[in-house]
Order: sequence, then structure tokens, then C-alpha cells
Amino acid sequence: MKKQTFLNMCFSALMFASFSVAAADELMVYSSKNASYLKPMLDQYSRETGTAVGYVIAPAPMLVSRLVLEGAETKADVLLASGVGNFANTTAKRLLAPLVSRTLERNVPEHLRAKDDTWFAFSKRARTLIYHTDRVKESDLDGYAGLADAKWRGRVCLRTSQAEYTRTLISTLVAKWGEQRTTEVIKGWVANLALPPLADDDQIIAAIREGQCDVGMVNSYYYARLKREDPQTPLKLFWADQDTDGVHMNITAVGVTAHAKNRAQALDFVEWLTTKEAQVQYAKISMEYPVHPKVYPPREIAKWGRFKEDKTSLDHALRLSGTAQQILTNVGYQ
Repeated sequence: MKKQTFLNMCFSALMFASFSVAAADELMVYSSKNASYLKPMLDQYSRETGTAVGYVIAPAPMLVSRLVLEGAETKADVLLASGVGNFANTTAKRLLAPLVSRTLERNVPEHLRAKDDTWFAFSKRARTLIYHTDRVKESDLDGYAGLADAKWRGRVCLRTSQAEYTRTLISTLVAKWGEQRTTEVIKGWVANLALPPLADDDQIIAAIREGQCDVGMVNSYYYARLKREDPQTPLKLFWADQDTDGVHMNITAVGVTAHAKNRAQALDFVEWLTTKEAQVQYAKISMEYPVHPKVYPPREIAKWGRFKEDKTSLDHALRLSGTAQQILTNVGYQ
């Protein structure tokens, strides 16, 4: 039964994926990113290097399942996916190859890459608080733990526990706070929910705008989209935990597959994604933050102000995902 379920998942990946076929000697990228974000980067790399690049686009779990199914026969040279949680199985199943690269060591901070050097962030986003300025004073907010306070009873909107962004945030809190305190805080969040956890961040933003809740948590690029659509929106981001560890950051990461047929070119592509020029380009397309220490974010998001980032190792947090999931289950976070 388990084998059949696994095969069904892989079949689904094939059915719903977007394809651009490359020849056998050309680079193949498996990506969970939408083509509108991915293709401009692939096209630019091709123009600069003369290397043709093909791609498959599908949800990250399906791509990982496909890599397992294909094994040594895979055509994928590169895996690119949003959310560090999606790299848990790549580590456990050894689907990615360790990379030795001074360029990556220099361009990607240590807390944003795997300890075994199999994946590296090339973009990051803040997951922080968002609130309605007509109903919440900025002085009422402090950080993630503060949302467990009884004053927020019936006023909070959060994303479902099934979302990778939720699980990674909780894993990071466990890494910093330990299991007991994290459990107490998450229990408080659940008690303060105005609605059952929502499927995506757009729904959280809509619920706050419509008065169903007053405060929530979203990825920063969702707010960028909102500001483009409604420059005068009464919703505002609040940078969490500025007096302590800083705002939780999740990533889009990339690695070279263990059975890559074009390993040298794949490494070159991964390194290229972390260069200053590529970092500037992708940040403008995605409205995410660059990982390169010397690249500034686009003006559109830079004007929100600087903030302190949490430097907890995402690799360490990833190893606590089982504990995080157990906490979510125990406190009844749906």
C-alpha cells in the first residue's frame, strides 16, 4: 500500500508538472518555483554562459519523490525549492551531493546552508507579524511569544500546521526556546485564534482586512504584493523579536543532485545564483531578500526599514521538525 501511494504521488508529479525539455548534455533543473520567477533567471544564465537549461516545475514534495523514484536514472542536475523544510528528505535520502565551493562559502551565510553542504539558500523571506493599524497599536506588539497573550483572544489568524512555513517557524522556536516553552506559546496561539488556521497567507491578509481578525503572520513577499495592489492599505508589518533573536527567515534553496549528469555545470549554476548580479535580479522578480551579505534588497521592500534577522541555523532547525510536528499535534493546532 505504501509503495502504491508513493507511485501515485510520483505519477501526480508527472501529470501536473510544467516541462521544458533539455538535451542530454544540457542542464536540467527541477524547481518548485513558478515559471514567472524561474524562467527569467534561467534565460539570463543561458545568455551569459551559452548553456541551454531545461526545467520541470512541480510542488517540492513531488519533485523529491520523483528524484527517489528515478534514482541514478534521473535527468535532474539541480533541485531548487522554496522552504527549507522541503529539504528534509533530500538529506535523509541523500538525494543531493555535497558541494565544495569557496564562492558559496563566501556568498551564503553559514546559518542559511546545510552543514553537509548539500543545499544553499539563494533567497530569503521574513515570516513576521502583520496587523490592522486601525485596530492595533504598534506598541501592543512585541513578537512571536506575545501572540500567546490573553489580550489577543479571538483576534489572531494563522496558517495551517500543514504549511511548510508554519512547521519551519516552530522548528526554529524549538531550537531557540526548547520544547516546553515552545509548547506553551503555541498553545496560547491556538487559544487566541479568531478562525481555524487558514490555507495560505493571502487568506490571512484578507481576513485581517475584512475584520475577522486583527493580527497574523505572513511571509514578507505577500505584503509586497499587497502594497502593489493597494499602496494605501491600513495593514502593516511588524518586525518580531527585535529585542531578542530577531525575525525568523525562511529561504529558497538550491543544490546539485547526487546523480547529476552535468555536475560541473550544475555547480556553476548554483554559484551563479549567489553572485551579486543574479541576487539583484532575483530579488526584484520575487520581492524576497538577497542572501549575499553585500547585496541590498529592492527599494520597494527596503523602504519598510531595516530589521534584526534571526541567525538560528536552519539546518539545525530542520533536524527538529519531528519535535515541532509533535507539538503542533499535541496542542491541537490544525
